[in-house]
Amino acid sequence: MLRLGLRLTLHSGREAMVRLLITAAAVAAGVVLLLGVLAELHAYQDNAYRQCWSCTTGSSVPAALPAHGELWNDSVDYYQGQTLSRLDVAALGPHAPVPPGISKLPAPGTYYASPALAALLKTVPADQLGDRFPGKLAGTIGQAALHGTGDLVIYVGYTPAALSKVDGTQWVTSIFTGAGQQVWTAFFKDAFYVGLLAVLLPVLVLISTATRLAADRREERFAALRLVGGTPGDIRLVATIEAVVSSFAGAVLGTVIFLAVRPVLAGAALLGTPYFESELTPTVTGYVAILLIVPAAAAVAALFALRRVQISPLGVSRRATPSPPGLWRLTVLALGLGLYVYGLSVTTRNGIGKVTYPGLLLTMIGLVIAGPLLTAWAARLFGGSANGSSVLLATRRLADNPRGAFRSVTGLVLAVFLGTMVGTLVPAVNATEGTPAAGALSNILVGSVGLSAPAGQKLISGISAVPGATVYPLYLSQPVDQVKQAKAQGAKPGAANGRNSGPGGQATVQQGSAKTLTGGTVAVSCATMRAIAVLGTCAPGLTAVQTDDSSVFDDNPLDNTKPFVSTADAAYVGDLAALPLQAVLVRTASHAALERVRTYLAVNAPPQTGGGLGASPTPPRTFGETLDIRYANANAVEKIMFAAVALTLIVAGCSLAVAAGGGLVDRKRPFTLLRVSGTPVGVLSKVVLLEAAIPLAAATVLTAAIAYGTSLLAFVRLAPVGTAIPQLGRDYYTLMGAGLVVAFGVITLTLPLLRRMTAPGGVRFE
Repeated sequence: MLRLGLRLTLHSGREAMVRLLITAAAVAAGVVLLLGVLAELHAYQDNAYRQCWSCTTGSSVPAALPAHGELWNDSVDYYQGQTLSRLDVAALGPHAPVPPGISKLPAPGTYYASPALAALLKTVPADQLGDRFPGKLAGTIGQAALHGTGDLVIYVGYTPAALSKVDGTQWVTSIFTGAGQQVWTAFFKDAFYVGLLAVLLPVLVLISTATRLAADRREERFAALRLVGGTPGDIRLVATIEAVVSSFAGAVLGTVIFLAVRPVLAGAALLGTPYFESELTPTVTGYVAILLIVPAAAAVAALFALRRVQISPLGVSRRATPSPPGLWRLTVLALGLGLYVYGLSVTTRNGIGKVTYPGLLLTMIGLVIAGPLLTAWAARLFGGSANGSSVLLATRRLADNPRGAFRSVTGLVLAVFLGTMVGTLVPAVNATEGTPAAGALSNILVGSVGLSAPAGQKLISGISAVPGATVYPLYLSQPVDQVKQAKAQGAKPGAANGRNSGPGGQATVQQGSAKTLTGGTVAVSCATMRAIAVLGTCAPGLTAVQTDDSSVFDDNPLDNTKPFVSTADAAYVGDLAALPLQAVLVRTASHAALERVRTYLAVNAPPQTGGGLGASPTPPRTFGETLDIRYANANAVEKIMFAAVALTLIVAGCSLAVAAGGGLVDRKRPFTLLRVSGTPVGVLSKVVLLEAAIPLAAATVLTAAIAYGTSLLAFVRLAPVGTAIPQLGRDYYTLMGAGLVVAFGVITLTLPLLRRMTAPGGVRFE
């Protein structure tokens, strides 16, 4: 029987070979998508749990420099909205620990840069980037220290004497080897799993549909084998061989195609920087699992499709209309919706409800299970309200086989559900971060400098000399220790003006101590506030006021764009130029001007952020960049889910093409008889289109309503009070519209085949 099965599979004429090739191609498409999702998941996990060398912490630098370890100053900078990780390091002995990616520490006056940063340093004008780093390039940083090919990282070498004088420098004897503790790691991982499930279910449907291609014609052949003495076991073996051969060929072909497109996939940059190609792999386990599980799933689908022949050789001829789908099919959907809605109802900005993900999975499975029932209802409703022979033929067949009709559009239904959910939820999440003021401040740079009065005036003059830059200074009128003392005594901070705190308001300020100079109450010109009106206004008649500006340094756009000046603020009547410069707000007219200002600040007022992750103060960045960083997490999830939706649409299109073509082959005889009896081919074409359109319309309307309604619940939980209800955006309608157009385009491509197959002149049946 093994030889017979191989012969029937490979040498049974053109129809069998065409069926084999189509099945293999459909399986290959599904395998490529599955391998791609698994590869992205592996690359993300590999990055998420990579050694976090920047998490290294040490101790304060001793007065007498030790003879072992190294001096370490880790900071963050920005270029064109991208994070730039910088490590200033100096060896204290011959066995100083070496950060990953290099073989030895950079010598004083040299630096190592990541390949992406090294390329920028060669092409970008020095006053926009290169001048921030003293010395010359000595080499590049390897993959071990980077998360992807686009990472901007630099290790700068110093002498111990020079680096010990830089604020924030620490003494380090060992480098942290664990993974970084990122708040969003688990969330992104869950998003990948949801995306994997979103693709997996339609792919399984595609494999099942491809394996069942021309099932009615094959049933007739297998029934003939039963009539000449074949046992049910023989039929199962032959069907299994046919399914395994075609699906294994498809799995191998899909693996080869994936390996060919992997370089392109590596540059897709789903989460920020593009991954390294070597990390973008499903691993050996993934490849083996695909090559084993896909043929096994195809064999199961084939055996299930031919179960009538296995029971009796007369099962093909003694067909009866199956019982209509029962109401029990709504059970899983109702349970999933209940869990999903409950999970969303307890979701807050601090965490997602624990049952949300299981509820989402059950809801998706419930939609698949309930689909045939919805199809039967839609066929009954449409058949009773519309007229015409095409409608009659289509609705009768849908009512006779709603399971088969819905199977071909399952992927599209799931894609609509996920797309609607993401298209609603992501604006809801972003609405928790953005404010109207953030847009008005998008090109204004915030820099905490902490300089004495003379150095501050020199800095202001230097920034003002940059073309396209306008400076708005914030002066320190009352240091932080005086504020604490005033609060302890019950006085209002900032009650004393600059004249009461010594000459120029600098009585307690020590030059060179950035920590002392960045805190407390600031004095700001009212002309400055008129130029940046969204951050507040002074009372009429005042030229300067004292206030607390701490909110502008917050990394939450809901806080840093709030007005920090009000008409209730006390007047400042001293000389602003005589005060220490706490911070600057700089309006820039172009990207080049922004980077020139940032470079000038890095050289003349470098923010020292030693101490690993979470260190402060924040390096100079614009309000717009702060908002983009906050948006990045939600936008990354949107990219993952929209990618999953796009893949689902591709799979759904393949399933629809296979199902439509297979349906025409199965119904060659009845359609030809209808043509011979006088039915126009246009009527039959409408039947084919309606058989796809009716279940698709019924299911997508319901799924879109469920997804939108549940997502609005999450929006209510997450968005601030008064936030407008989000509308589905252009990306959503473009993606969904393109998917539906492609789906019906695929069906349209089968119509010429319908005309040729049912030509009256070719009436001949086996």
